[in-house]
Amino acid sequence: MNLKFRFYSILCISALLVIGISCDDDNDGTDMTGDNAITLDLVTDGLSSPLVVVTPPDNSDRLFIVDQGGQIYIVKDDERLQQPFLDISDKIVPRESPQDERGLLGLAFHPEFENNGRFFVFYSGPLSANGPAGWDHTNYVAEYSVMPGSDEANEPSERIILSMDHPQANHNGGMIAFGPDGYLYISVGDGGGANDTDEGHVAGGNGQDITDNLLGSILRIDVDNTEDYGIPADNPFVNVDGFDEIFAFGLRNPYRFCFDPEGRVIVADAGQELYEEINVIEKGGNYGWNIKEGAHCFDHNNPDTSPSSCANEDANGNQLRDPVIEFKNSRSFSDGLGNVSIGGFVYQGDDDSDLNGKYIFGVLTQNPNGMDGAVFAADRNGTTWNYEKLSITNKANNELDEYILGFGQDNSGEVYVLTKAGAENSGKVYKINE
Repeated sequence: MNLKFRFYSILCISALLVIGISCDDDNDGTDMTGDNAITLDLVTDGLSSPLVVVTPPDNSDRLFIVDQGGQIYIVKDDERLQQPFLDISDKIVPRESPQDERGLLGLAFHPEFENNGRFFVFYSGPLSANGPAGWDHTNYVAEYSVMPGSDEANEPSERIILSMDHPQANHNGGMIAFGPDGYLYISVGDGGGANDTDEGHVAGGNGQDITDNLLGSILRIDVDNTEDYGIPADNPFVNVDGFDEIFAFGLRNPYRFCFDPEGRVIVADAGQELYEEINVIEKGGNYGWNIKEGAHCFDHNNPDTSPSSCANEDANGNQLRDPVIEFKNSRSFSDGLGNVSIGGFVYQGDDDSDLNGKYIFGVLTQNPNGMDGAVFAADRNGTTWNYEKLSITNKANNELDEYILGFGQDNSGEVYVLTKAGAENSGKVYKINE
């Protein structure tokens, strides 16, 4: 989130698209010739800031909703249970505003959850006792177990798997998910601030660094058969100079990612001033930050203007990977498509056959001065993906008129949209339908 979640007014900032615009001279992939229309069916409301919806692999058909303030709620038999599944609000660093990007950010159920009751969360806690003076907080990946036969977690069972001190309050990433390989993937922002150059950012930027810290990366770890965690033997920096946990790097704030049916990681990385991006992650890949912002060159001394040229390789000779989707930030361009790219999921459900196989994603808001989130569908073909805005037919003027905070997916492949209207407890969860 500062995803840059400086959400203007009461939530607003960096990334995606607007209706009625065909491909522009930058060939950003926008294709508004389609006729996709959806409805958003309300699942539950009255939440603070819902960020994640996931269903456990136990055939229970329960929806688990992560609320940023520290609660996980269950929707069961179409009703939200009053008692939270887990409440760790006392472990979360106090959030200072609705724009604050810290909090309970991620949830992942172990693939064998039905048998072992294990699940994992990502949250922002107060700075650890060993944290560098002046740094802001510590992000934790923690394991919990469920109370057998219940809808409640065993809170005293917490076991910290991984801790990462974070210099600034923003750019936490925070998505966690098990891949089809059984390993736990973790998205981590560059440490916060601007330009990847503030206190706690190494020379050249944390995004480009794989030897001094884990920031600005996608991590992959093995949480089985080890006391803490293990390293998959085929992680790209095993037995070479670099943190073994790192799977890919060169990222600014990879707030949300998913796995497509082919097992690839698709991540939305929030840009800074000019461009937003969606990447297909490959093992060992360098995705450019802070040499590039999206597919454009970036100069941390002059972030409002893209240089005409820059390096195409990192310091070790690795080619910088360009995104499959890049678009202008509407905060900086009058023809920009939105603020803050919000990563979603590949639709694999039955409720809207027109979306089958398409990557569903969104923007926090199209209008940098108001609540104007939008949902898009992308064809996953080629090195540059075409996409179109989805018209929401059960909303006034076919527009959402709420901020989009995240997406979710259930075991049937249906996709959910998580929103907030700005006021306290205005968070909602919708299900995409025809």
